[in-house]
Formats: sequence, C-alpha cells, structure tokens
Amino acid sequence: MQKSRVVGGLICLIMVVAGLAFVWGIVVESYWAVAIPVIIGFLGMLSLGFWIGWTMAVTKIEPPPEATEESASKSDSPA
Repeated sequence: MQKSRVVGGLICLIMVVAGLAFVWGIVVESYWAVAIPVIIGFLGMLSLGFWIGWTMAVTKIEPPPEATEESASKSDSPA
C-alpha cells in the first residue's frame, strides 16, 4: 500500500473521531465542543496569515534587467 493512501486513511479516521467528539460534546452541552473548533480555526487562520507575511518578507526579488539600446531597437523592429 502506498504511503499517501495510509496517510489519507489516517486523516479520514482522525476526522471521523473529531466529528464524533464534536457531536458528543454538543449532546452533553459542553462549552468546549464549540470553543475548541473555533480556537483551532482561529489559530489556523493566524498561521496562514503569518506564513503569507513571512513568505513576502523573505522572498528576494531580483530587479528586471535594464533595457539597452540594442535590445530596444530589436524589439521595436517588425519580425
């Protein structure tokens, strides 16, 4: 069996367990049944925002090459 299939099956199993725990928490009227998914979602959004900001901050941008007269005259002439 491929490793990706095992990981996929494990993710599915974890999601089913998390769903059952959520439903059980709602049935017993637990505050944490709503609080934990909200906390996880909020921290996930913060992580995504941090990752985007970090990527933008550390990515090196090379300036475009300067156009010379030869390359400008070649691009202006019809082919």
